[in-house]
Amino acid sequence: MSDFEQLGRSISEVDDVMNAWIKKLGLNYSQFAVLYSLASSPNKQCTQKHICEEWLLPKQTVFNVCKEYKEIGWIVFSESAIDKRERILNLTEEGISQAEVILQATTIMSKKTFNHFGEKKTVQLFRLLEEFCLICREQINETNIGNK
Repeated sequence: MSDFEQLGRSISEVDDVMNAWIKKLGLNYSQFAVLYSLASSPNKQCTQKHICEEWLLPKQTVFNVCKEYKEIGWIVFSESAIDKRERILNLTEEGISQAEVILQATTIMSKKTFNHFGEKKTVQLFRLLEEFCLICREQINETNIGNK
């Protein structure tokens, strides 16, 4: 197995672990992304665009989740004061109570995980991933395959 294949498997395993957490919360990835983003945002509000960019989700997917949450009374839409085309998502009181449970449980699980992993290894992990991505980008830019 090549290093690149092993990296892919490791990344897939991390994704599987996170998806297991999200499933345990009773959500799918997109639903989690919307609730977590809103719960962790200032004033419990953000834009659909922000969620799409932060979580790498298609606009239509985020729109559908937001529509679902609006129908059950967890969010309301308001116009942006800056850009009238942009809609701000706001958690309702009921939405806040739902999203806060998700945010708190995820924060606790994350803190316990990284505390168990250790501060030194956590810092090292993120530094190494950052360095690896930088090197990959450099190699991609230097490779001329497909460029005529």
